[in-house]
Amino acid sequence: MDEPFEAHVDAPAITLPGNRPIADELYDYLRHAIIRGELAEGIRVVEGDIATRANVSRTPAGQALRRLQSDGLLRASQHGLLVNELSADELSETCTVRDSLEALAARLAASTRTDLDVALLEELTERFEAAIGGDVSEIVELNHAFHDAVWDAARNSALRRFLLQTRSLIERLNSTTLSSEARQRQALDEHRAILAAIAARDADTAESVTLQHFHKATAIRILSKRVRTRTNPTVG
Repeated sequence: MDEPFEAHVDAPAITLPGNRPIADELYDYLRHAIIRGELAEGIRVVEGDIATRANVSRTPAGQALRRLQSDGLLRASQHGLLVNELSADELSETCTVRDSLEALAARLAASTRTDLDVALLEELTERFEAAIGGDVSEIVELNHAFHDAVWDAARNSALRRFLLQTRSLIERLNSTTLSSEARQRQALDEHRAILAAIAARDADTAESVTLQHFHKATAIRILSKRVRTRTNPTVG
């Protein structure tokens, strides 16, 4: 839909660390705000407003917004830039791309991994197991860390960029599929299978088990999105 929601006029100031270029820090801030749902689907994002809240010029604000649009997190409309919305079908299509890219990363990792990569994956798997049944946010963080380590082991910067973009789009709609302890334990077994294949340098198996792992997560996401759409027809 193209009718935008207006952000609150008393939106808080944006505080940036000041350690990197302003446009980069502003991009990171807004990207995380969108993924966390602080900037909801359909909200209009105005360059001048963002610049004012961050106490910066419009130039870095515009640069940050263009990057977010390129990532698919914002889209142009007759009303200006809006936080993008994905339908259930669009979510399914995006997940299909993400699943294949994750499988490719695991295949490459099995061929290029070092002993240090394997040690890191083993440590993250142990931490994931220890966190099961506890704070879901810690589980999500460790899950990301595990897959980030696979990306690093693949040693392909272009692939990493594409994976980060698709993760941002997908998790904005449904931040995790790991809310239940049952799914956490299932994911642990799947991580172990991925780790074993990468450690054994078995590229075919690494690709296959990773694809199965993400297909299960995709099924959960799409079902959740369709349920939300049925209960609230204005969503998606």
